[in-house]
Amino acid sequence: MRASTRPVRIRSGSPDEKLQKLSLGDLGFNEEWLQKLIASHPEVLPVAEIEPAFERLIPAGREISCGHGYIDNLFLTGGGDIVVVETKLHANSQARREVVAQTLDYVAALSAMSFGQFEAAVCAAQHTDGHPVSLHALVASQPEALDECTFADAIAANLARGRMLALVVGDGVRREAETLAAVLQSHAGAHFTFALVELAIYRGGDGDLFVVPSTLAKTLMIERGVVRVDRSNGPIVVEAISEVAGSPSARPRGLTEIEFDEIMDARRPGLAADVRDFIASLEPSGVYPEMLGSLNLKAEVGRDSPANLGYIQKNGQLWTNALGWKMPVEAAEDYARALAELIGGSVAHGSDGSPYVSTNGKSAPRIEDLVPTKAEGWRMAIRNLLHVLRTQQE
Repeated sequence: MRASTRPVRIRSGSPDEKLQKLSLGDLGFNEEWLQKLIASHPEVLPVAEIEPAFERLIPAGREISCGHGYIDNLFLTGGGDIVVVETKLHANSQARREVVAQTLDYVAALSAMSFGQFEAAVCAAQHTDGHPVSLHALVASQPEALDECTFADAIAANLARGRMLALVVGDGVRREAETLAAVLQSHAGAHFTFALVELAIYRGGDGDLFVVPSTLAKTLMIERGVVRVDRSNGPIVVEAISEVAGSPSARPRGLTEIEFDEIMDARRPGLAADVRDFIASLEPSGVYPEMLGSLNLKAEVGRDSPANLGYIQKNGQLWTNALGWKMPVEAAEDYARALAELIGGSVAHGSDGSPYVSTNGKSAPRIEDLVPTKAEGWRMAIRNLLHVLRTQQE
């Protein structure tokens, strides 16, 4: 059961103030206002907690034609990820009942588009004086943007697989939509992640509006899930063939994790499975993965912050410098030295003095330098490190 509390605004030197919750209807605003709010302030969408790699959203347009209607808001990332947003107000009860199926229909329509068709639709919908000449022009200024050819390949691949993040966003997503989301969860296995997002609107005594986002429900993809999407006769129909219960491949996985695995396998077939097996072998030691923009190996060692034993970037590099940021430098040095000996590398130091394992005194090693051939030595280095760190806390 969801429970909500009334936020309190605390201001130094002034009385505390309970904020008044509103619906957009109370404000006299409509769905177009909500669409403009999301386009102007994509940070109100809590995408980082749904798909960590989607943190920086780039508005790509509103009312995007996809052949099955018009998508309210569309966003891209510099890495070629696609985010579909449908907005529905608390007062629009009929639309609330239909919005999940409608969003699924839009995902299916986009998956039938070629890159050229998608690019033309997005560029035509720009609410600016001059339409961008390409999709890449929308993202090129972002520091994490891929080069144009790689970006186009990523968009095309995501379209072909129907791999995207689909959000239903409103100022009050009621039980009917939550029920539909539960049905969608039972059909997990599609190539997209779906989430319900509520934007609670509050007003302070000075008239300022406060937008508080929350994720009410979300689905995750299932590796090797089989889905049939039938839109040949009436409303969209989604059927899924479930994996065998207990199968390792049936574990829910997000777009970020699956994309990361594909990148690893592109480096070397089977590398993703090798990395997963290595991480699983560390579970008895209290090591766990945290998928953000990179795959982080974390462990609780009795401090305020967990130890970061290394993070694997999408380019395959394993960086161990984060350990020295909050842990004793001596322990970080010993750990880096143990890994360097495994691969014939050396210990280098960042500008802040943090030690890390390196192949040439500057660059970090590739994950395939350690997994699977040096996995046992790496496990031993991790166990020794954790023993030292935990002993220091006793």
